[in-house]
Amino acid sequence: MLDYLQVEKDDIKELFDAYLASLSGPYDDYLEDHILASRFYTLDIDGEIVGYFAIYDKALLTQFYIEEESLHLAQMCFKYVLKEFKITHGYVPTCDEQFLSLSMDFHASIDLQAYIFHDTKREVDPPAFPKSMLRLANLSDVEAIKRLSGDFFSELYQAVSDRKIYILEDEEIYGFGIIEVNKIHTNCRGTGMFTVEKHRQKGVGRSVILHLKDLCETLEYQPLPACWYHNYQSKSVLESCGFAATTRLLKVEF
Repeated sequence: MLDYLQVEKDDIKELFDAYLASLSGPYDDYLEDHILASRFYTLDIDGEIVGYFAIYDKALLTQFYIEEESLHLAQMCFKYVLKEFKITHGYVPTCDEQFLSLSMDFHASIDLQAYIFHDTKREVDPPAFPKSMLRLANLSDVEAIKRLSGDFFSELYQAVSDRKIYILEDEEIYGFGIIEVNKIHTNCRGTGMFTVEKHRQKGVGRSVILHLKDLCETLEYQPLPACWYHNYQSKSVLESCGFAATTRLLKVEF
């Protein structure tokens, strides 16, 4: 008999750790935030827990994992979850082979959401702007950040208070950077940048990314940038900084 039980994430630590060990690579803080805001459920067969799944906002599947010894039942369990919870979509990272394969079995359509990058460690050209121009933002900078970057940064006051936002400036502001704390892949730090419009095409964004990469590595964290799948300019900048995209985030419709 197949059944489920809602639990807290901390209640399934061993299962969650086994799931993490099955991944071919990390994913970014955007997906992490959706996973951590999800409701978690164990999957039980004849009273024995064989895996778990997680659902965000009632209809978005963010995780699905079955233990190795019950993997032959995964397709049946996946179909059951889709039907029982009326799942419409899933956020599926391609580094999660099990979730990806099962999603392909039942998908109606796929939207490519994002590229997730890793550092290849290859040599690249130096930044156009020196690291001495980069500083941490403070609360007195918030209005200038808003004015120059619009709504690019969410929860800006909190991000500045948490020492996540950086400013590249000389006599004026050229651009901004952000380092996000990863809560699942805790050895990683998400990095991003924004270039002030009049300073674009000058190497500002590339300089910010290279300096943030250096800051992460100095603190022994793995830099983990990502960008929207169709943002070809950001992808090109990240590749010029030595990054390569090996993982994609997919939005799968069922």
